Amino acid sequence: MTKKEFKFTNGDSVKEKITGFQGIITGTCFYLTGCNQYLITAKPKDEFSEPVALWYDEGRIELLKDKSTKVIELLWFD
Repeated sequence: MTKKEFKFTNGDSVKEKITGFQGIITGTCFYLTGCNQYLITAKPKDEFSEPVALWYDEGRIELLKDKSTKVIELLWFD
């Protein structure tokens, strides 16, 4: 079995470098080709909206805040 290293952790607050899309990493995956990807979930516009979640390659992401973010912030309860 191969051990795979990830640069970021679920729960990290991140920003996509090209589009500026920001959110919390809510999922991770890797492919046999060696590409790590992260599911970034943005804060919804309001309490009635579904949050937008998009997959991005590891190289396109920069860390804003590590997962020391409180659980309450991850769920976006105000």
